[in-house]
Amino acid sequence: MVNCEITWNIAPHTEAKHFILKKYLDAWLPIISRFHGRVIFIDGFAGPGEYIGGKKGSPIIVMNSILNHKFKMKSEFVLLFIEKEIDRCNHLKQVISKIDVPKDIKIKSQVECAEFENVVDSILRKIEDNKSTLAPTFLFIDPFGFSGLPMNLIKRFMENKKCEVLITFMYEEINRFLGNSVNEKSLTSLFGTDAWKEINEDKNLSSNERLDKLHDLYYDQLKKYAGIDFIRSFMMVNKNNKPDYFLFFGTNNRLGLEKMKEAMWKVDKKGFFQFSDVTYNPKQAVLFEITPNYAQLKREILGEFKGKKVKVEEVEDFVIIKTAFIRSHIRKPILSKMEENDEIKVMRSGVNRKGAFPNGKTIITF
Repeated sequence: MVNCEITWNIAPHTEAKHFILKKYLDAWLPIISRFHGRVIFIDGFAGPGEYIGGKKGSPIIVMNSILNHKFKMKSEFVLLFIEKEIDRCNHLKQVISKIDVPKDIKIKSQVECAEFENVVDSILRKIEDNKSTLAPTFLFIDPFGFSGLPMNLIKRFMENKKCEVLITFMYEEINRFLGNSVNEKSLTSLFGTDAWKEINEDKNLSSNERLDKLHDLYYDQLKKYAGIDFIRSFMMVNKNNKPDYFLFFGTNNRLGLEKMKEAMWKVDKKGFFQFSDVTYNPKQAVLFEITPNYAQLKREILGEFKGKKVKVEEVEDFVIIKTAFIRSHIRKPILSKMEENDEIKVMRSGVNRKGAFPNGKTIITF
């Protein structure tokens, strides 16, 4: 019988978060393992490994992503699951012990019943003392609260350039307890600055403005203080129709950014990068196909390139790095139609077919 104090029912927004994680790992693991003999996954708040009803937790999701991939990946996968609650930690050990790992798949899994900050700090100290770097590592930070998540730890981790991080930023709790002086140290550590105090003291801010400012402060700290090149966020809305938390993804790899955006688009096909428990209905039939807002993408592309002559790769880079859209939204939906309507002129080297935009051979005049 399942102990309800150890496991609990999974919320729709948690399933959406896990879906994003799974889709990203399914793309990231085979790419990164192609070039590296060792790949690391760290789950900072791993939980018991399962939910009431048998839904899988994040530790099992990553293990299944490795075990069930259609091609056997030859890298050694080191999986570290950290959970401070002893009952949940022991339950996770039991769940993992039941998973059969074939001998030809190299998985080393370890469950630590400890504090996230202490474990990761210890790992980074060894790396720093030896003046070495971490193997490619995906760090999943998915806490219940906001203490013990110092920005400085993320900065140290991301100084290893082949590492990536997915963070649950608990906006609702942060916003609710922002004015409590007991939390001052934790909040300053979380943001890596005390600039959050100005947001708290500004009583003229609307709830939406407050949300934007807290989101943007954390984003800016990841960018400027932690030195992360590419960041993307995704908002989760709870059953009370209130913003609950944000997922912040950070990477120094452009391809990683692209793959995470593709995973997020699978959850929010409108491209708003958000999911709501209120509107979620798994039994509702899809009456029409949701399509991206191509008119918006066209406006953004023209805003950047109107009057310019550029390579098609420059358009792709702009869309992937600077907008919410992804690669599949660019050529056929936008560039081909603009060429048909004589809105752009296309010069192709060695290719005469309209609608083709081969890399290295295409110059576009807007």
